[in-house]
Amino acid sequence: MAQVVVPANSSLDVPAGGMDLGCTPLQVLGTVNITTGLLSGVGDLGINPGGTVNGGQGTITVGGDWSDTGQFNAGTGSVVFTDACSAGDTQFTGTTVFNNLTLSSTTGRTFVIPAGALLTVNGTLTLQGAPGQPLNLVSSSGQTAVIALGPNAQVVRSNVSQAANVQIGAAAQGVAGIPTLDRLGLALLTLLLAAAALWQGQAGRTFRKSTLID
Repeated sequence: MAQVVVPANSSLDVPAGGMDLGCTPLQVLGTVNITTGLLSGVGDLGINPGGTVNGGQGTITVGGDWSDTGQFNAGTGSVVFTDACSAGDTQFTGTTVFNNLTLSSTTGRTFVIPAGALLTVNGTLTLQGAPGQPLNLVSSSGQTAVIALGPNAQVVRSNVSQAANVQIGAAAQGVAGIPTLDRLGLALLTLLLAAAALWQGQAGRTFRKSTLID
């Protein structure tokens, strides 16, 4: 299959007027700079190790899969997935932080989200299906797949079917539970309880001694 390759140590600058790849896959080993332009008609987009895509204020439209094992700098731009280039499932692989992310389909397309919290949206997450043809979100495995949301992120959704093991927005951000189900957790819990009891005992003795002196 023909594809556009940006070799290592080279760069592709998308012009302000835009660039349409006509559903050709894009493999990035060097650098792609979107700036304020529109990079449209991307089939599968692969950011390989050592490759960088700088989103700037521009927009990328993708019709196939997304693979990010390099570096994607979202900027203030958008990535939009449509039905334009493929009727099959869209697979996400790798860890990516998006600014604005749109998943859209009028054909009931399935988007496969990687298990874990590997995708993050800091701006607006738009999930847009069609009446009678809902967009489908599924996990890449039996484990929970999370599209994490930044502090100011928004979600816009319509006609979406979401599997039970797909989560939008991470629960209990910044709160870590005590690992009491393994030996280390039990040992830590025991030490904490012992320290608390010792502190309370010393505080009580100090209080009683102070009361007697007074």
